[in-house]
Amino acid sequence: MHLDTTIGRAFVRLHVENVAVICHGLPYDPGSVVEKSYDDLAKYFAKRGIDSVIFDFSGTGLSKGEFRISNWVEDLMYIVDRFNEVNLIGFSMGGVIATYVAANSKNVKSLATISSPCCSKIFNDRVLEMIYSNARTKGVLRGIEGYDEFIGKFKADMEEFEPIKWIGNVNVPVLIVHGTADEIVSYENAEILFKAANEPKKLLKVKNGSHFLRRERRVIDRIIDWLIGINTLSINKKNYGSIEEL
Repeated sequence: MHLDTTIGRAFVRLHVENVAVICHGLPYDPGSVVEKSYDDLAKYFAKRGIDSVIFDFSGTGLSKGEFRISNWVEDLMYIVDRFNEVNLIGFSMGGVIATYVAANSKNVKSLATISSPCCSKIFNDRVLEMIYSNARTKGVLRGIEGYDEFIGKFKADMEEFEPIKWIGNVNVPVLIVHGTADEIVSYENAEILFKAANEPKKLLKVKNGSHFLRRERRVIDRIIDWLIGINTLSINKKNYGSIEEL
């Protein structure tokens, strides 16, 4: 993939083929990922030697379009198709999208999900009402319509794309990261996904970790270390199916 830009007066073309694509979750507050901690995350990845891509899914931040989970899937498939090799990193709902794409794209080299739900059942009516109310109040999800239609589309998409249906079709290294004190998506979701995932796989159990693990440098360092390992060395079969506590 190449990107054209200018630096000073000079025209510049950047060529990038192997990247980490970082997928955000459902936004709670308005704004783009470049205004939130995702930009700092991408900068840190660069310092550690990993090129990365951050972006706003449809209907959020600076992106166009309307919010719908199926639109998010299309967004990520389109981005992944532009690169030769992609390491997918998905936070929360971003992990849902990343898992499906990892199962259905030949360009994906690895998958890491962080604080991600395993199943559609966790989005009960109470949770969906909270998501809808926050989206309407703060305008964080553009294009949503009436409550009943929003709920119907959300549930239908989650049932189609829920990770537990697709993780078994992912045939690249998988890292599942979850905090034991996650107050939004319980740690049990990680255990369910880990059990269903293929080898080589690893579960990073973050003791007392919250839902917002991207803010914890120790967690990000472990994710980067794992990425560097799978991209530079052969996978050690002794570590297959390993569970590590942080």
